[in-house]
Amino acid sequence: MYMIDPSGVYYGYKGCAIGKAKQAAKTEMEKLEFSNMNIRELVKEAAKIIYMVHDEVKDKAFELELSWVGEDTNGLHQRVPDDIFAEAETFAKNSLKEDSDSEIDES
Repeated sequence: MYMIDPSGVYYGYKGCAIGKAKQAAKTEMEKLEFSNMNIRELVKEAAKIIYMVHDEVKDKAFELELSWVGEDTNGLHQRVPDDIFAEAETFAKNSLKEDSDSEIDES
């Protein structure tokens, strides 16, 4: 994957984040072992990270959209199929719920 800065400079990554919460997203990505995960697992983790770094108080509501490039798409950029998208979004929301439930239990 390549990230291109507005200046035209580009960098190669296994995963990258841009925008307001990029540092929090980068921190979460550093915990993942990309080479040991398949593309479906990576899509789930991407959705989870997006939901995790979104601040419901400060940020506007958002609609999650996911796309990918890989062997499953013959190297073409495509939207993630609906069934995989639904699975990833459910995984992300359930992970957040579990995290908030565990914080309540620790109190």
